[in-house]
Amino acid sequence: MSYDSLYFAFFIAIVWIAFELLPWRGWILLAASIAFYVPAGLRDSVLAAIVILANYMLQFPVRRHRRWLYLALVLNFGCLAYFKYRVFLATTAGLNLFTGNIVIPLGISFYVFQLSAFLIDINRGRAQPFTSLARFAFFKLFFGQLVAGPIMRWRKLGPQVNRLFDGKPPLRGHRLAGLGLGLCLLGLTKKVVLADSLAPFVDAIFYDGPKDAAAAWLGSWLFAFQIYFDFSGYSDIAFGLGLIFGIVLSRNFDTPFCATDIQQLWQRWHITLTALLRDYLFLPLSNIRLLGKRFRVAQHFGAMVLTMTLCGLWHGAGWNFIVWGTLQALAMVVAIAWARNFPSPPVVLSWAATFGFFLVSLVFFRAADLSSALGYVGTLFGFGGIGSAYVPEDGAGGLLIAVGCLALLALHWLEAQLFSRRAMRLMLRLDGLFLRAAFAATAVWLLLLPKVQGNPFIYFRF
Repeated sequence: MSYDSLYFAFFIAIVWIAFELLPWRGWILLAASIAFYVPAGLRDSVLAAIVILANYMLQFPVRRHRRWLYLALVLNFGCLAYFKYRVFLATTAGLNLFTGNIVIPLGISFYVFQLSAFLIDINRGRAQPFTSLARFAFFKLFFGQLVAGPIMRWRKLGPQVNRLFDGKPPLRGHRLAGLGLGLCLLGLTKKVVLADSLAPFVDAIFYDGPKDAAAAWLGSWLFAFQIYFDFSGYSDIAFGLGLIFGIVLSRNFDTPFCATDIQQLWQRWHITLTALLRDYLFLPLSNIRLLGKRFRVAQHFGAMVLTMTLCGLWHGAGWNFIVWGTLQALAMVVAIAWARNFPSPPVVLSWAATFGFFLVSLVFFRAADLSSALGYVGTLFGFGGIGSAYVPEDGAGGLLIAVGCLALLALHWLEAQLFSRRAMRLMLRLDGLFLRAAFAATAVWLLLLPKVQGNPFIYFRF
């Protein structure tokens, strides 16, 4: 069940009525979360149930001894590797063990990461086990963050789950329900109006291939905003759904295209994944004593490269994703070295270099394979076209495209103003029945708009 469907709007309305009228709020949301995931199919549902049950049973021995943690991590990531990477690993090894297209279980990358982080926190004494299977299941299955995040930690979500099942009122009561509806409307606007409108143009350029550098840069620019509006739109809806039911999730985006260096961009893009990779992979790798003090800098940079390379592999089973992740790490290394040895350039130049690099690297993320990505990048820098997609050469058409691209950037900047403290305080002050009804009605209207083509959220396939 997708957030941008009319079925989901009716589903949420029914769940909200039951949530408000009946006393078993935790159980109602758990049942709704199960019902939300079941349409994914029998295989995906059974797999999620097995993984959740196994992690529930392992959380207690994990607290006592680290060997149980290793077993749990092997089970979790072994499951992820089989369903997501088996074809890639076999092909890389020159083995023809698997045939056919791989269908990744819905949300497996997200629930494996969240459950693994939870068990690591238990072993470190930073989380408490759930004695109730229902509470443990809801910790991962809550439909506001089940399929594509945000990846929640125990310290943020665990106490809220216990409070909900204990029958206690939400910490902020109903004061944030209007804000939640507003975020849902914002997310739907990003997805239905912006991301889905950009998708046909992006598909045309990447499928047909750019004829020249202008078309190549246009395709990369449009894809950057398509994936941003798509994924941040999903995250806004997830955040808003949580607020409607009195659950505060983590914010997952903070206008990353306004960043002036690549590290800052990643601190603003998919924030919960970046924080998870930092805390559970990069910091342990950079702090472990392997090479001695003389080589600490090399170890630090090596840990950065390995972390971001694995981040690329997490996004997709292909060499193009590995190259994409490695490029992010190398850009970070260059940025750190530059900051240590040279004066800071003007802010505009820093922003242009950061965003320009991100546009180039995104080609490896979007292209079908590594060979296609390399050909596209060659076209970006004027080494011949690889297809037939082109930018209109007449002045009016080119001007219209330029204005449209700048408008996308302006909308991104405007979003930063919507999330300012002043805007949030104004939203809470204006909250009321009329405003909530207006938000809900506008959201339903967006869902009723005819779609040229079905475009599921991009991160559903990760």
